[in-house]
Amino acid sequence: MGFLKGRIEDYSSPLAGLPARLYAGYFFFRYGLGKITRGFGGAELHETLTKWAAGPAYDFYAPFLQKVAIPHAGLFVHLVAYGEMAVGALLLVGCASRLAALGGIFLCLNFLFASGAPILSVETPTVFLLALLTVYATAAGRAVGLDALLKHRLPHWVA
Repeated sequence: MGFLKGRIEDYSSPLAGLPARLYAGYFFFRYGLGKITRGFGGAELHETLTKWAAGPAYDFYAPFLQKVAIPHAGLFVHLVAYGEMAVGALLLVGCASRLAALGGIFLCLNFLFASGAPILSVETPTVFLLALLTVYATAAGRAVGLDALLKHRLPHWVA
């Protein structure tokens, strides 16, 4: 049997994940807001995804880019920008931080698979993945965040 019994947050403090939560929240919000305010559009995303699908994208992910993301780049540009901004805002205020961390992990993995970046590297997406895993594991929204107030009202995996 394992030596750890119970949940991981029984062995850690939400304060341990606070720096990771604020770091990831700030950059996700900034990246999403930047895409929205500078007019990052479907044509720009279409061009980027087309380049990635032809070259560095992971082999299993290229068909998704070619058949789903590229033809619907106008939709995906909004999903990415507003998704990044929502993840960032939720992390910054510590509201539904575990759910926000899962959303951020989803965005990071999609970026990694599409861009062909190595998963085990010191590049930014990997750093964000590690930060978001820390946020999820430590329930970091319960430290100086709204999750501390909502933890009895929201499901365990959300707050």
